[in-house]
Amino acid sequence: MSLSYNIPFLSILLALVSALLVPLLRDGGRALNLVRGVQLAVAAGSAYLLQVLCQTQRYFTFQMGHFPAPWGNELRAGPLEALLALIFSVVMLLSLTAGARELRESLRPEKLGWYCLLMQLLFGALLAMVYTDDLFTAYVFVEIGAVTACIAVAAKESGRSIVSAIRYLMFSCLGSGLMLLGISILYSLTGQLLFDDLETAVVLLVTAGEYRFPMVVSALLLTLGLSIKSAQFPFHAWLPDAHASTFTASSAILSGLVLKGYLVIIFKLILRVFGQALLVAVCVDDLLFLLGLTGMLFASVAALRQEEVKRMIAYSSSAQISYIFLALGLGSREGLVAAAYQIVVHAMTKSMIFLGAGEMIRASGGHYWGELRGAARMAPLGGLAFTVGGLSLCGLPLLAGFSAKYCIAGAALDAEWQTLPALFGLAASSVLNAMYYIPAILAIWGRRRASQEQPLVWEHGNWMGQGALVVLLAGNVLLGTAFGPVRELLRLGVTLF
Repeated sequence: MSLSYNIPFLSILLALVSALLVPLLRDGGRALNLVRGVQLAVAAGSAYLLQVLCQTQRYFTFQMGHFPAPWGNELRAGPLEALLALIFSVVMLLSLTAGARELRESLRPEKLGWYCLLMQLLFGALLAMVYTDDLFTAYVFVEIGAVTACIAVAAKESGRSIVSAIRYLMFSCLGSGLMLLGISILYSLTGQLLFDDLETAVVLLVTAGEYRFPMVVSALLLTLGLSIKSAQFPFHAWLPDAHASTFTASSAILSGLVLKGYLVIIFKLILRVFGQALLVAVCVDDLLFLLGLTGMLFASVAALRQEEVKRMIAYSSSAQISYIFLALGLGSREGLVAAAYQIVVHAMTKSMIFLGAGEMIRASGGHYWGELRGAARMAPLGGLAFTVGGLSLCGLPLLAGFSAKYCIAGAALDAEWQTLPALFGLAASSVLNAMYYIPAILAIWGRRRASQEQPLVWEHGNWMGQGALVVLLAGNVLLGTAFGPVRELLRLGVTLF
């Protein structure tokens, strides 16, 4: 067997085994270096796998153990899975690198090790969601990811973070319950859990006209459960406090990666279980579209009202997630390509915005916009990351956010009744994004008021943290300027997904 054939399994195995090894390292710094080294190795392996799969233009399945399907378990890898694994690895690595100084200052060395264990378990769960070919295995790792994310929110050990983690857990349990009910109904109808076998069984049932109502109920339960977990409007109430009350690295990972893991499962359900034709026939695509359209507007309006920087960014995350739901609701293959583009763009951009904001918060000591005035002068690279990320989400050309919006708009032109509402939503949301990001950018680069007594102190971060922000900045520009090649890669990945 070739090396590329084993990369999906080895990536998940390395992440989980390294998580088990972390408690053996008493030094938190060594634990952090271990998990980042594993993430770098997984990123390199994923890049190699992506190159091989793009050259061959195929996908493959990896049998777990000696038992073939349907009794055994399988992994599946194509260009889209390899690209997502690469993006997830890079963003996880850069988030932990850029947020390392705050973690070292806020956590005792032994607790830093336990935090690294949580992050590596979360990393392994995200990789498993990307590669798994089994619906119940996907559910298991969705739960592992949700539990570790809740504990990561509470890791700051403040009253606010614990309350936020409990609220997060309550919403997550609700989403898990709906998802498990949907899986149970689907399994009782088909007797299958592997995605390929599920697709075959669903096609047979639809062709025979049997069990149509329970099939629709299963699709709705799975969609609603994953929507709650991904903080889609109106199920986003847990998100702002969870992001505002935890470490910057946790906020970047929660927003940039964890929410995307659940969206990958929705992708699998649409493309490899129910099929777009069935979802369009029962109007599930209309539900996704309306959730996305309302979310991108109402969440943006909520962001306008926020005075705390991380809460504003969190509401912005909910609005950006809504772009993905809107693209999924277009009911076309180009809509899926646009949704995949938005997933990649948001993973890179929102992590960069949180990390840039964290640098300014650490340099200025403030969490509210009035306290952050002039903060970019103290942490210029953090201010630049926030500025470029904010302008990207506003839709400035040559940046990643513009390319994602352009891709969604292009897909909307081929839709039916959704064309005008989608274009209106994109335009209105871009204006709303500009209404809260541009004043924030002007504030952080402005001069402090005379009433603020503390003088400005230029404070440099460590070179590794600054290097991580530079890589994220370069990635944002690359996704914005290399629109054609990236879209073709995603189109190939969606076709083979």
